[in-house]
Amino acid sequence: MRLKNSSGKTILNTNGTKSGQVLSLLLHDVTDEPHRSGFMQPTAFRYKHSVSAFGEYLDAVEESGLPVTVLQDYGLDLRPASCRISFTFDDGGASACTAADLLEQRNWRGLFFVTTGLIGQRGFLTSRQICDLASRGHVIGSHSCTHPDVFRSLSRQQMRQEWTDSRNLLQDLLGQPVNVGSVPGGDCDNVTIEEAATAGLTTLFTSEQVTTSWDYAGATCYGRMMMLNSTAPETLRRWLRYPTVGVLPERAVRFAKSSVKSIMGPFYMRLVERRRAQHEHA
Repeated sequence: MRLKNSSGKTILNTNGTKSGQVLSLLLHDVTDEPHRSGFMQPTAFRYKHSVSAFGEYLDAVEESGLPVTVLQDYGLDLRPASCRISFTFDDGGASACTAADLLEQRNWRGLFFVTTGLIGQRGFLTSRQICDLASRGHVIGSHSCTHPDVFRSLSRQQMRQEWTDSRNLLQDLLGQPVNVGSVPGGDCDNVTIEEAATAGLTTLFTSEQVTTSWDYAGATCYGRMMMLNSTAPETLRRWLRYPTVGVLPERAVRFAKSSVKSIMGPFYMRLVERRRAQHEHA
């Protein structure tokens, strides 16, 4: 699949997929107190799930019988007919600890992507909590330093600094290599991947609604299915039952939104920046 901007230029090439499938679920906060974890913009609350709702998602995955994977398992036994599930969490909100506890109750682990510039701030993970999650077998990755809302609007130098500084901070904190990241804001292009790979990230999670991986610029990339608080367990069961065709409705919506954003261009970026400024000065 090739995504193009309004001028017809390819901005993201997801051709050349590998065998096997990984249905990666993109989540943010799992909490019954949504004002205590993560970002507080009005749009951010669409990505906050109650503990009971998250439990229903876990039930659906367990009922499917499909294995739950983290990064270390990705290269194992990915036959064309097989599908594995991964739970990924963006931003580094404080509720990551709750999500981790609930996953561990089923002997599962998740991937937690941290916005390093927010470590220790109100509503976000502390350094000690990040180290604790890693010691319990969860994967810690980069979600940039400052979480630019439209990442692909940055210059190459800015992208590289976001990835490099975030990765270095996490490596210093954990005392081990950090080679995985996820793109903040959901907007991704080939340059985003190139600069992530240049910074040393060999695995990158995007917001493309696909269940097969692709290699580009030295990085292995994975799409993810977006879990909103309006995502019904029945929708997740559809994805689990039919990981190829079951995701097509959401994939079509994602493609349409990406096309609209490209057409809106600078106007869309100004709108996003205005919303963020309103939140920061609230």
